[in-house]
Amino acid sequence: MEIGNSQPKDHTISHENQQVSQQKIMLFSIGPVQEFIAQARKTRDLWFGSHVLSEISKAAARQLVEVHKARMIFPYLNQEMLEQGVDNLIVANKVVAIVNTSNPKQVALDVRRAVTLKWLNYAKDAKEHLGTSIIGPMWDRQVKDFVEFYAVWCTLHHEDQYSETLKKAEQLMSARKTLRDFKPNEPADLLGDPKSSLDGGRESVLKLKKNGEYQRLGIKPSEYLDSISLVKRVSNRTLEEKRNFRSVCQVAFRQFTDALAQEQHQNLREQANSYIKEIVSKLKSMGMEQNKLNKFDLENAYDFFYPNRIEEAIIELMPAVRAYQMLEDNVHIQLTDTFTEKLNNLLANTSMRPTSYYALLVGDGDHMGDCLRNMKSIKQHQEFTRKLSDFASAVDTIVTEKCSGQMIYSGGDDLMAILPLHHCLKAARSIQQAFTSQMNAAVPEHIRRPTLSIGVTIVHMVEPLEQSLKLARAAEKLAKQKRNELAVHFQKRSGSEEMRVSLPFEPDPVKSIVQLQLLYKKGYISSSFAYDLRKLHTEYLQLEQVGSSIPDNELLPLLELEIRRLLLKKKTEGVPKEKVSGFVLRKIMTIFVGLSSAGESQQQPLSMLNRLAEQSILAITLKKVGETDGTYD
Repeated sequence: MEIGNSQPKDHTISHENQQVSQQKIMLFSIGPVQEFIAQARKTRDLWFGSHVLSEISKAAARQLVEVHKARMIFPYLNQEMLEQGVDNLIVANKVVAIVNTSNPKQVALDVRRAVTLKWLNYAKDAKEHLGTSIIGPMWDRQVKDFVEFYAVWCTLHHEDQYSETLKKAEQLMSARKTLRDFKPNEPADLLGDPKSSLDGGRESVLKLKKNGEYQRLGIKPSEYLDSISLVKRVSNRTLEEKRNFRSVCQVAFRQFTDALAQEQHQNLREQANSYIKEIVSKLKSMGMEQNKLNKFDLENAYDFFYPNRIEEAIIELMPAVRAYQMLEDNVHIQLTDTFTEKLNNLLANTSMRPTSYYALLVGDGDHMGDCLRNMKSIKQHQEFTRKLSDFASAVDTIVTEKCSGQMIYSGGDDLMAILPLHHCLKAARSIQQAFTSQMNAAVPEHIRRPTLSIGVTIVHMVEPLEQSLKLARAAEKLAKQKRNELAVHFQKRSGSEEMRVSLPFEPDPVKSIVQLQLLYKKGYISSSFAYDLRKLHTEYLQLEQVGSSIPDNELLPLLELEIRRLLLKKKTEGVPKEKVSGFVLRKIMTIFVGLSSAGESQQQPLSMLNRLAEQSILAITLKKVGETDGTYD
């Protein structure tokens, strides 16, 4: 058994003859992961962080297949796939391969060089684009030691011993990661150099007097960024394949454009198009970037429908050669005032508002480790990995093509995406169904199949990204308490309203929520009805806690009467009583009774009432916040 580590000068522990070519199970871990991805102010930075890690991990896998003829376990990859092209293959930061070699340490060092070179190419492109606006020596110092690379290996004496050998290799990897590399400190150029706004462990490499050069890249004058953060920030200008990345503003705005496409909003749509034409005409007359303005329409002029986004959008449209002078002349401030007034006039006579909220969705597989440990053969592991890759591709299609969202990352069972509010639940359901389908195909019947837990947080677009990620992870953690659940968290930016609910995927909660939204849209139920259901649940729960519980067979018909009473009490004006006590009541009771089998066991009536209340609140909240930004009931 051998263990190799990340540093070329470190010694290798060996108890075997290195000259004999043997099959080795080799594990590689590439990072840093969470801190690199999470250190971001914009969601594009967030996406590019995960993209870079995927690409450098892919470089490791490619090197193993092309040069060392490895059999790949994670990710599923072979020479035929490489020849066909793997641009869309998403690779997690863990790479596992079986390599026939007499010198595994040299293989590890070779893979490490491929990984480092891939990263340095990204850094080089960003540095060339930023030109003289950065401190060169400090940049080089920060990027050269950024990649964390760990490698371990064990000899695979016989393929029947694959599972046991892999377990030993994973134990070695855990042991290696407990060690820390202490690198010599290279001090900054000047004592007191400002620290990076996103990573306090690194200094900013931006020259303070060059802010006019880099402000057009979306870097605010108040931001101080290190080299790693800048590689992510300028990715939209350095990537060879120009990607149409949707910002949170564009994703949130999609609900408004979908609403304007409806016939009843034709007049407002025409006014919105006229507003955009006025913007384009004015900006062209001021000498802004013509190429971008020529593409402006209702779909991509989203920034100009949010007062707090207009100024930044104008700055990014400034031509490079004139940006500094325009900023000095306060052109952006004058234009912002003009466009804000026009926007207020446009929205003055309608309750519709482009929502400032979007959905941040995160998901993680349940029981994945147990499932993999119970797989004994190489073939089973490879098939499992192949299905995970298929799932990652399916998720990207669901999010970007079917639900008008933006994929941040999808590495196997771990995923993150941003979505418009009116599509977020549909996306969650489709993602969970896709995962279930792939696991049913990949996992033998005698092994417990993994499930997927999804957390969704409804976030205001001006909420700091770091805080939004924390809320999303908290929602995911709530979903994983019972597993295979959908958890949703919403906190209005004003702090006046909070909602936190976790619902099992069986029976389908999204179907019920959509039905409740239709009832709300037609005026058959109200938000006060939903919150009174929650209050009713609390009252009966308190009775149970003081020992005044009612048997289930008596409680269920009693709760049905209570629901009918609340429906009639809270019915909206103009809705006939007969309609509520007939059609609406039947719809609500169908949903209520269907909740009896929620999860893995039969539910008690009070649990059913609680789920009905929370689903009603969730349905109405998403509808209100999505269509009127929460300003109208």
